[in-house]
Amino acid sequence: MATTQLATELKKEEKEGFKETFVQNGDVSLFVKYNHTAKERPNRPTVLFVHGYPDDHRVWSYQMESLKEDYNVAALDLRGSGKSNKPKKQKAYNVRRIFEDLEAVIRFIGNDKPVHIVAHDWGSLISWAFVADEQKSVWAKSYTAMGGPHPILGRKSAFQMALSGNPVSLYKALSQMRKSWYILYFQIPFLPEWIWKTFSKFFWKYTMNVGGVPKDDTLRNKSKEEIIASAVSNLNLYRELLRGETYPEPKHIKPPVQVLIPLKDFAIRPEIYGLHERICDSYREFTYDSNHWIQRTMPDTVSERIREFVWEIG
Repeated sequence: MATTQLATELKKEEKEGFKETFVQNGDVSLFVKYNHTAKERPNRPTVLFVHGYPDDHRVWSYQMESLKEDYNVAALDLRGSGKSNKPKKQKAYNVRRIFEDLEAVIRFIGNDKPVHIVAHDWGSLISWAFVADEQKSVWAKSYTAMGGPHPILGRKSAFQMALSGNPVSLYKALSQMRKSWYILYFQIPFLPEWIWKTFSKFFWKYTMNVGGVPKDDTLRNKSKEEIIASAVSNLNLYRELLRGETYPEPKHIKPPVQVLIPLKDFAIRPEIYGLHERICDSYREFTYDSNHWIQRTMPDTVSERIREFVWEIG
């Protein structure tokens, strides 16, 4: 990005009450947008928003705006997305590498203390594993998930439905397999990257349409360069999930958890969340008549649910 453009964007963010910075984790620089850190405002709860694929930090703009007066809020671009660095090797996108990214950002915005984590889609998959990790979970005061299960628990739920002998459950399992077709498609070398680079605007519009993002949502207005910046490099998330280091098995989740389940999610059936409560010390879930991008289709509802949960925990 040109220096003058970056300066213009920075002034705009500061005028809106937000700042921008980069947090370093080894050789990866992670873009972070925030209003205040816990060091600057120690008496406020601190909330970190984690986006999914193929998004960047801007998917949380409604929630950031809604909560900024009462909380320290921050949203990052995950490695491979937006303005953050984009490692080339597949193994760089293993969830354990991303754990270190999250910890680095949490240390910055939380002043070396735990924060409330809110995540969507791939951000949810990663954050489920983060709060289930005995060492990393100490950085989470609470966890709000939407649009994404823990991949191991989700897979187990699908298998249990398929093998239950119940025709309805079998149908639901097959329905989930159909919804997950893109995971196998993304395993193909080079083709998904070429498709995104060549037909960026068309497939971004398609993704927004099938995901239920409102027609007038500014999220739809990304340039070709912005789409490519968040849709190409992190295809390796999907490849590493199936072909990389084994995803960590969840055993126990200590931080309080709430799950916002969009019942019309084009990618995930609500039954896939069925096993999560069993390993959580504190668990609650809410269902909504929404498609995948619930934070865009029901922004006020999502913001208030986050506000209530964070306020309750402190």
